Amino acid sequence: MRKNRTLPKILKLKDNRKKELEIEVKKASDRVDEEETKLRRLEKRYTDTLRIFDEEQAGGGMDAKYISSYYDFFSRINMRIEEQRKIHSRCRDELRILKDTLVTAHRDKKMFEIMNDRAVRDETREREVSERKETDFLTLTRKSR
Repeated sequence: MRKNRTLPKILKLKDNRKKELEIEVKKASDRVDEEETKLRRLEKRYTDTLRIFDEEQAGGGMDAKYISSYYDFFSRINMRIEEQRKIHSRCRDELRILKDTLVTAHRDKKMFEIMNDRAVRDETREREVSERKETDFLTLTRKSR
């Protein structure tokens, strides 16, 4: 009888935890998308500037200070791209861990659902057996009289 009161409470807690994890996974997924967008923007900016630099250099009329400023820009943006790749990678790893945790939470919830169903079936079976015994007893006592 005790199981029938405890298991639904545990099942509700497991369900709440699963819902919380789903929200966290959604947020982490959105963050991964944001960081990937930032990375793609930086890479596009790099390639666009490189294309402009190549065109100006092919024209032949570039001053030394312009070349120096382009190289400074390229070195700074390369550092930013590497930093952004690390951030993106870290976000992807966090998302993977959260997804694994969500799968585990789903398994736990399913396991407690099965346990709850079994407990309900066992209680129903016990009640039916008890009622049958009571009915048999009443029938036998009537026949004895």
